[in-house]
Amino acid sequence: MRRLGAAVTTAIAIGFGLLTLIGLLAGSSIPLVGTITDFLLQLIVITTATTILIGVLNLFGVHLRRVGRRETGWGYSLLVVISTLLVIVLAVLERANVLTGQPSITSILFETVQVSLESALAGLVLFALVYGAYRLTRRRLTWPAVLFVFVLLLLLIGALPLPGLGPLASVRDWLLAVPVSAGARGILLGIALATVVTGVRVLIGQDRAYRE
Repeated sequence: MRRLGAAVTTAIAIGFGLLTLIGLLAGSSIPLVGTITDFLLQLIVITTATTILIGVLNLFGVHLRRVGRRETGWGYSLLVVISTLLVIVLAVLERANVLTGQPSITSILFETVQVSLESALAGLVLFALVYGAYRLTRRRLTWPAVLFVFVLLLLLIGALPLPGLGPLASVRDWLLAVPVSAGARGILLGIALATVVTGVRVLIGQDRAYRE
């Protein structure tokens, strides 16, 4: 009975996967398949949004329990709870046209708080790179380590707003435009290939995580 159920779930997953794939590739030439594919994609979007909402509620509940039990760091949890409630209330009031104005309050909060925090965290990458270069040269001095430190120093010095650094700034811009961009595209291609391989494994029934 268990094998029959596994076979049925595998057949359903493979069938819907192939149907969605055909609809994405030839949806305009086969209207019925395209309509079914659009419906399935809408279900996926709704399911993903519901999953995110459940995750937010779970996070809210965890921090609320930490505040109630006065666990270590409960002050930060209280700040998370208050911020979450504040943003939800502001968003509801804006949707109900109670709070009007351009830009909206939630947009202002996003740009002034979240973007600023993300920029500060991105700035910490500098210290992580410098510390990584220090550890790399301390363990073993090899030519890749020397090259890494040299390029890192070149990028950091070229980014300084000082006069007379025009040639270094040009080299920095070239490094960011060519090698760094090529590496980033290679990573994105790797992610795309991994996604395709994972999809194929699900379609052929080799990965059956949907049965859990």
